[in-house]
Amino acid sequence: MRAFEFPKQDSIDRLRNVVESPSKEIEWPNVVVTASYKNYQKSISESSFTILANTSGTIKLSTSKRYIKVCEQTFYISNPFESFRYEIDSEDLVDTFNIHINFDFYSKAQYALLNSNEKLLDTPYEQDSSYKYINQLHYRNSSFNEIIQSYSTENEASFLMDILKHSLVIDHKEKGRSFNIQATKKSTRKELAKRMVEAKDYIYSNYNDSEFSIKNVSKLVSMSHFHFLRVFKNVYGISPHQYLKRIRIERAKYLLNNTDLPISTIAFSVGFKESTTIYPILKNHLSTTPQDYRKKFSNFQKS
Repeated sequence: MRAFEFPKQDSIDRLRNVVESPSKEIEWPNVVVTASYKNYQKSISESSFTILANTSGTIKLSTSKRYIKVCEQTFYISNPFESFRYEIDSEDLVDTFNIHINFDFYSKAQYALLNSNEKLLDTPYEQDSSYKYINQLHYRNSSFNEIIQSYSTENEASFLMDILKHSLVIDHKEKGRSFNIQATKKSTRKELAKRMVEAKDYIYSNYNDSEFSIKNVSKLVSMSHFHFLRVFKNVYGISPHQYLKRIRIERAKYLLNNTDLPISTIAFSVGFKESTTIYPILKNHLSTTPQDYRKKFSNFQKS
């Protein structure tokens, strides 16, 4: 099902994964919400399995412990039964692409994706909702974008299976990063991995702050600065400073390709303190000037 606007808050408050009181509760459907708003707020008390994404603009997401921003280049995965606050506050229209998956469908699909062909032949009608994803931001790669673009032409069940499969693949990859953490106790490794996810999501959400401080990130996750630097590099393969720089470069490339914003404006919008800073950084990364890169790869068409 496709929806072009969000339901009212009183309806959202009634949404449940498993309905026990039909007169008071509504079962989460399979639904893709492609709504457009400049200003909007809602509170989700019990989420379905949810993927929050946008085709343009940025949304803000608040959980009990974190404040996250989702832009056109990222998406957020939430397990069922989570709660969060969702907000749009923009001068321009924000175009959403939010996916909510019915719990019965999700449980059956997870069982099919997580088990062998032999087991599925022996017990074909089981369900499995025990697998827990890491609630976190992910970078949108070409595979994710291709799945999203297939929505209008693909059968709904196939589309949702594809998005769940992709989610499982990247979640397994993220969980595998924890094995790069040197710790005797499994509980220590798990805790440090959780803190690195919080740090990474914070960097993704605040890269455009020109006063951004990596030291503040280490304080956010309650670690000494040098311990944080060591563990972050173990998990992600680069330092948090390099990670921040990479995000800013990728965001600048996106804006060069998809907008007609002046390059100086792009520099400030991705967090560089001086507009001129972006030129040598991008030239070194792109092996060409920002102007020539835009001419060659721009997808933006002036009206």
